[in-house]
Amino acid sequence: MLIEIIDVSISGLLNGSVYALMAIGLALVYGVTKAFNFAYGSFYNMGGYFAWVLLISLGMKGGYYTVFFTAVPFLFIVGFILEKALVSPLRKRADWEMKVMMLTLGLGLFLDIGYIVVFGPRLKSLPEIVEGTTSIGELVFLNQDIVIFIISITGLLCFAWILNNTRVGMAVQAVAQNPAGAQIVGIPKDFIFAATFAISTVMVGLGGILLCQKNFVIPQASWPIMIKAWVITAFGGMGSIRGSLYAAFIIGMLEAFVGYTLGLIYIDIAILTLLLITLALRPQGLMGKE
Repeated sequence: MLIEIIDVSISGLLNGSVYALMAIGLALVYGVTKAFNFAYGSFYNMGGYFAWVLLISLGMKGGYYTVFFTAVPFLFIVGFILEKALVSPLRKRADWEMKVMMLTLGLGLFLDIGYIVVFGPRLKSLPEIVEGTTSIGELVFLNQDIVIFIISITGLLCFAWILNNTRVGMAVQAVAQNPAGAQIVGIPKDFIFAATFAISTVMVGLGGILLCQKNFVIPQASWPIMIKAWVITAFGGMGSIRGSLYAAFIIGMLEAFVGYTLGLIYIDIAILTLLLITLALRPQGLMGKE
């Protein structure tokens, strides 16, 4: 029994680490721009399809080393260009936050249809990052899961370092706290908005590459991922990066234990129930502002 509990807990931590990588990107965009990106789940699929094209369609050498080293700049550039071309012009209009939400909703639908047109409606599988298992006593771990966890934690640590130790990261924090004041002292707000959008695209795209090895690449995955990222962000507190981090691991553990004890069909019910209880008792989420 103890071994099973430990195994389920480790599964929850694994899922939580990837969820944290994705949810923090969504929290970052909302915290800085106060606008919600409804195309977020479609960027998750973009990462999965990008990996599939390189590994399966093109058969590129280097395996996942090539995928990760090319995916980061690719996703960053795509996110930056989309923000500059589509989102940035709307900021000059009144009530631009709502317009951005509607725009990203349409963008998400457009991308999902594009995936079906280009890649077809059938699911596509990705090879494992590494094969084999590792045993510690009676516990047996897939090497793939170990590597996914390490990559997710490394991504979170890199994000924390960028946010706290670089000029861009400190500028992002300044714009999130006081956009008008940041612009007065010379921080290029428009560039920070675009960079924030691009960083979040990289984070959710990497999450897509990691999870699509276990869950396949399928166009219909965009909206379940979008909803889960939104639930985690709302649970942790809209715009709160630390709250999203805690919420991601809580949701990951809840998901693992509910799936183990009650069955997979009850996972979404349990997650939404937890969200409703939290918002009823604390509307701003775990660590959100009043």
